Amino acid sequence: MNKKEFLDTLKKELKNNNILDEDELNDILLQYEEHFYYKLEEGYSEEEITKKLASPIDIAKEYIRPSKQINKYEKATKIFGITMLSIPVLFIYVFMLASVIVVGAFSVVSLTTGFCLITSLNIANLIPSIPYLPSLVLGIACFGLAILSATGTIYLALYVKQWTKVYLRWCKNVILNNTYPSISKHPKLSKKFASKIKLISVIGLVVFVGAFIVGYFIMCLMAKSFEPWHIWNWFV
Repeated sequence: MNKKEFLDTLKKELKNNNILDEDELNDILLQYEEHFYYKLEEGYSEEEITKKLASPIDIAKEYIRPSKQINKYEKATKIFGITMLSIPVLFIYVFMLASVIVVGAFSVVSLTTGFCLITSLNIANLIPSIPYLPSLVLGIACFGLAILSATGTIYLALYVKQWTKVYLRWCKNVILNNTYPSISKHPKLSKKFASKIKLISVIGLVVFVGAFIVGYFIMCLMAKSFEPWHIWNWFV
């Protein structure tokens, strides 16, 4: 059975139950479509994926309204337990969001610094005295660092979003006693998009490392010292 046959059969069986409304039915089908997507990205064939899943008929039987499967006391106990667990999880989530913001801010700062170095624009005299040639090269290095940190921000944001979906799916499974399909811990990225991001990251890394090394050696040659910051009195 391939993906289309599996989903068509599942949709038919879910409709035959005459229990779920249209939104619930579409949500279930979307969850299984995502499951197929992740597994296909991992290299499995459609037939291999369907073999590891329960039959559409058995799956449809599991989606009877949860209120008919568990009593109110059991459900309330599970909700209370997950609520208590979610308190420390919330702190972790805030930390992850803060990481995204910090890396994103670092990208903006790197971009601004690179622009200032290349244009000789010295905002509030924050940039120390430096000849234009090494300033130009180091400005290019900052652009490379900005690109690298920007791609890092994108990846972090995608992972935070994906891990949120994984946790919410787990909570839903626990409370409703339903066997929803698993969600990959990795974000949903097309191969084309993932390849572009990786290429941009490599370019940013090469530009940053290469330009930084060249800029440092230019400074050393011009200052005739391996510690040019002392010669140019950066910390005075």
